[in-house]
Amino acid sequence: MSPIDLVNDLQKLVVSTFSGEVTDPFEVYKAKHKISDLCLALLRSVQGPEEYTAILAESCQESSALNVITSLNVADHIAESPNGQLSLTELSKKVKADEQYLSVMLSSLAYHGYFVEVGGFGSQVYANNEFSNILLSETTHAKDGKSMKDAVGLAADDGAKSTTRLLEAATGKGKESSKTAANIAFGFDGSVFQWMSSPGNEWRGKRTAKAMVQLHGMANGEIGEDYSWEKLATPIIDIGGGIGSFEGVVLSAPKNRDLTFKIFDIEKTVEHAKKVWSGKPQWMQERVSFIAGDFMQSSPADSKIPTPAEGAGTYVIRHVLHDWNDDQVVTILTHVRNAMLGSPPPTTSTPPPRLLLVEMMLTETSSRFTRTTSLQLLSLSGGVTRTEDADRPARVSRLSPVQFRKLIAQAGFIVENVTAVRGVDLIVELKPTPL
Repeated sequence: MSPIDLVNDLQKLVVSTFSGEVTDPFEVYKAKHKISDLCLALLRSVQGPEEYTAILAESCQESSALNVITSLNVADHIAESPNGQLSLTELSKKVKADEQYLSVMLSSLAYHGYFVEVGGFGSQVYANNEFSNILLSETTHAKDGKSMKDAVGLAADDGAKSTTRLLEAATGKGKESSKTAANIAFGFDGSVFQWMSSPGNEWRGKRTAKAMVQLHGMANGEIGEDYSWEKLATPIIDIGGGIGSFEGVVLSAPKNRDLTFKIFDIEKTVEHAKKVWSGKPQWMQERVSFIAGDFMQSSPADSKIPTPAEGAGTYVIRHVLHDWNDDQVVTILTHVRNAMLGSPPPTTSTPPPRLLLVEMMLTETSSRFTRTTSLQLLSLSGGVTRTEDADRPARVSRLSPVQFRKLIAQAGFIVENVTAVRGVDLIVELKPTPL
């Protein structure tokens, strides 16, 4: 399409979306993503392949600048200043960094709308704005509790360094190699999650946990409203639930406040989650409990995954399976199924509980965020964002995700339903086949 055609389409969509003409929340959500796609298409059309490619290749420099400025707490220092602004010289002294480095990085970010150069270009006096406010530390300054500081750290530090080793990981020993890009970049063996919880790296694990909360709120903040959680049998067992960001979002919707949850994860994560939840409102704390275990163990007795006889109502696996390869996904699903069909086994009068997979999946029209996140997953853990076989023709469909279908069947499950929400996730409802 020509730039003129793209602008005409873009103008029509912007007017219909933001004038109130479109009122359905799902249509508004889809329209906003279509607007983003059209803007990117317009940029490609205007710049042409050479300029666009050069800028795309150099975009890693901007990510690095964002990470440095965030790591140095520049936004926090500005917020703490008496008049809400600091000169470059003052910033340099406070963050103990070279003025010239800061100047170049702040200029790069200002081009993207971060910070305000008070007095205009060249004044080198900076104040915060709507965009730099989300770089504030969430515990001290973040507006309305919204911060992306840890998400920036995960993506632009751990993720970016790992991504630089994708070539080595991709051309290593092929399927016989267990080395991920992160393994090569940071020089460790085993899983990235074990490394992040190892002595000396605990801060990375804590940062990642906070990043997941921030990213989940940004990308799937409406999931509590868009699915009928309130109709599920409780307690809901959240397998690999981390620090409970999912529970926080779901319980925030008034219709879900009668739900109860059990967060299941490895012991170190559970201990961290308990500390996080101790700061939540009392009524939310009363809706959540914790279980330490290991879903890689086959029997419920060894894995500690609760069985229906132990009070399990519904099982949820959210943002876990994309971190594991196909064989491991089948193993995890099989172990959860073992617990779901545990002793005593379900009968016709007591059907087995459901398992919900809440996963980000690739479609033809998936957003740029979905695709960059897919690269980050691949780099950090060798994980895969699997595909869906159609572009969400409706909110609810009987379509089974293509790359999941075989794995789901191998693990002994049947897909009952797939539901789209205003976010990057799909909710896939599974029923276990009898033993």
